[in-house]
Amino acid sequence: MKIGEFAERTGISKDTIRYYEKIGLLHPEIKNKHRDYNNNEIILIETIIKLKQTGFSLLEIKMLFEWSKNTDQNKKLTQEEIQNVLQIKEIFHNKYVQMVQRENNIKQIKQVLLKADHKIEQLLERNKG
Repeated sequence: MKIGEFAERTGISKDTIRYYEKIGLLHPEIKNKHRDYNNNEIILIETIIKLKQTGFSLLEIKMLFEWSKNTDQNKKLTQEEIQNVLQIKEIFHNKYVQMVQRENNIKQIKQVLLKADHKIEQLLERNKG
C-alpha cells in the first residue's frame, strides 16, 4: 500500500511516517520509486505507538528494535559490546521498573474510581423518589 493509505490505516501522519523511516524505525519496500507498505509495517507502527504510550522514547524504541533484530546469541562479544549490552540492559530494566510503578498507580486510581462510583450509586439509590 502507498503512504497515503498506510497513514490512513495507522492514524499516523505522512510526515511522521517519513520521520520514522529517516531514523530507521520503518523500512518499507521501494517499488518504482514509491514506498510500499505491508501489514508487517502496520504491526510495527502499532508496537511503536504502544511503546511510546508507555513512556519509551523513539531512541529507546529504535535501540530495542535493533537489539532484538541484530542479536546473535552465540556470538562472542568484545569488551565494548559487553559494555553496550550492559547499558541496554540497564535502560530496559529502568523501563520495566517505571512500568511496574505506573501499573501500581493505575491500580490505585482504579480503586479510588470504584469507591467513588459505589458512593455515587448509594447516593442515587437513597435519593430515588
